[in-house]
This record gives sequence, structure tokens and C-alpha cells, in this order.
Amino acid sequence: MSSGSRSLVRPVFLFLLSAIVLAAGTGICSAHAPLIVGSNEGIMGATLISSPEKSFVLYTMLDGGGEAQYYRFPMEKGQILYGSLQVPGPDSAIPDLVIIGPGINPSGDVPSSLEVPAGSGALLIQGKPPGKPSYEPFTPQPIFEVARFNITVPLDGDYYIAVTGPGDTRYSLAPGFREEFTAAEWVMVPWSVISIRLWEGQAPAVVFAPMIIMVIVGMVLSVLYRKKQGLKPDLVPWLILLCGLLYLGGAVLTGLQMIHSILLTGYSSGVMLTLLFMAGPLILGIIVVRAGIQSPGTDRSLMSGIRTAVIGILGLLLWAGLIIGPLLALVASAIILMRSAGKPAPA
Repeated sequence: MSSGSRSLVRPVFLFLLSAIVLAAGTGICSAHAPLIVGSNEGIMGATLISSPEKSFVLYTMLDGGGEAQYYRFPMEKGQILYGSLQVPGPDSAIPDLVIIGPGINPSGDVPSSLEVPAGSGALLIQGKPPGKPSYEPFTPQPIFEVARFNITVPLDGDYYIAVTGPGDTRYSLAPGFREEFTAAEWVMVPWSVISIRLWEGQAPAVVFAPMIIMVIVGMVLSVLYRKKQGLKPDLVPWLILLCGLLYLGGAVLTGLQMIHSILLTGYSSGVMLTLLFMAGPLILGIIVVRAGIQSPGTDRSLMSGIRTAVIGILGLLLWAGLIIGPLLALVASAIILMRSAGKPAPA
């Protein structure tokens, strides 16, 4: 990294680390861990929710025939089956949900095609057209809620949620209330967010356009600048530069999605949390891009390798660069450390 960039590293890293702590301490209460649904059109193939009180979110759609989809919750007496059902927009088809399990008092006009195990009751919760959406700051996205459930289960056993509705109905199910992430769930959030955009009906070209434009324009300008300055070719500066451009592109993508959501939901305090998460990749990206553009070649020092690794780790913690950016920084760090140890590394 250039000396100018290095002088900013310490305060910037302190800011970013503070941002992570602040976000974890104040805002994680509205986040959900993503979960893959799989094929679950029959009760025997129900998607297992092994931690029934942990907050998950599942984005999917009913098949063309509208066959019910099932989710299984192994629960103990006194535990709470809690959550909500959402749709992508105000004009979306509205699904219903049915809670099935031992000790559930039967209620509502439950579809006869629904599978209800012997000894279980079935409670229908009809979906209602959504009102004004709420703002979800981590994604960010508008939340169009159509149903909510909150039941203290009366007996030990397997409880099921069945989602029913017209064929091809898109819905998201968000069960649970305990907010917690595994390390893998946290790191994979950026790609989970991409899947949410596609579930909402956004075209892939629109979703990825900010990052693609940022990378192409940034690389072209960097090639011209480095050629003009007579800087020698070296793999590491290009890896660092691409990492920074991906960080910036991700920040721009978040900003555009935030504006789109605010236009639907109006302003809420959650916007400040989105801005906080956007500021980390944005500031880090600016520093990294400057370093990648101006570097004449690889700094072979041990500290340079460590700083570059920290750039990658912070990127993972801040959901920057769709994981690809942080991985590029870690590859660059490995090359620098190999060169500092006098071992052969890519030129």
C-alpha cells in the first residue's frame, strides 16, 4: 500500500471495527438467518427447522399446481411457535398458512388435501392483503406481511406449518424470535440477499449492474492511470484494486436498494443501520482502490501482508464485495506473505 493510504489505515480500521460492534449490539434484533427450503410438497418431506425458536427466513414459491409446502418444528411443551408470512409486493397472490400438531385446537376451513397426522389438530390462519410495508434494514427491503402466528405449544412433539395458496405464489416464511447467526450464516448473507432480490422479481442484470459497472469503469481508468505513470505490471495491486472495486460496487448496490425500499416504506430509524453497514464497505473500498491504483508493485513486508488480510476479514464481517472481494484480498495477502518469506509466488 502507498504511504498515504497507510496513514489512514488505523483510524479507518478502528471505525469499521466500532461499526461492527455497534451493529451487533443495537441492530441485530431485526435480522434473520437465511435457510434453504428444498422440496417439501409432502408432509414426509417437510423442511426441518431444527431450532424452532431461532429466527430464520425462507424465500420460496409454491409450485404451479399450488400444492401445499410443509415445515417441521420439533418442539417441547411450553416452547413458542412464532413468526410471520410475507409476500414480495402489494399486488402479490396471498397465501394462507396452517399450523398442525398435537394439542392444536382445530379451527378454520382447512383444505381437505392437507396432510394432518393422526392425533394432531389443524389451525388455519388466513393471509390478508398487506398494508404499508415495514423497512428491513439489513437486506434492505420492504416487508409486506400477510399473516402472523404466536402459539405456545401444549405438548411435546412435531409441529408443522403448511403454506397453501394459488400456484406459483411467492412467499417468505420467517419463523422464530431468537436472533443469532453462525459464522457461516453471517458470511453468506450477501449471496442470500442476492437470492432475495431475485425472489422479489428483480432481473439479474439489474441486481448485478452496479457492481459490474463499477468494476469495468474502475479497471479501465486504472489501466490508463498506471500506464501513464509507468507503473510496472504486478498481480497483487490488481487483486487489491479489484477487491476495492467490488467493495464499492456492493456499497452502491446497497444504497440503491435502500432508496428503492424507502420509496415504498417511508423513512424509519432502520435506515441509519443500513447507512452504517453501507459506510464500512464504502470507506474501506475507497482506501483499497487508492492503494491498488497507486502501488508500483508488491510491498513485501510482513505488515503489508497482515494489513491486506485484515482488509479481507473486515470485508467478510461487513458483507462487502459478495465474498469475492474479501477472498481476493486474502489471496493477495498470501502472495505478499510468501514474498516476504522469500518463497516463490505469482508475479
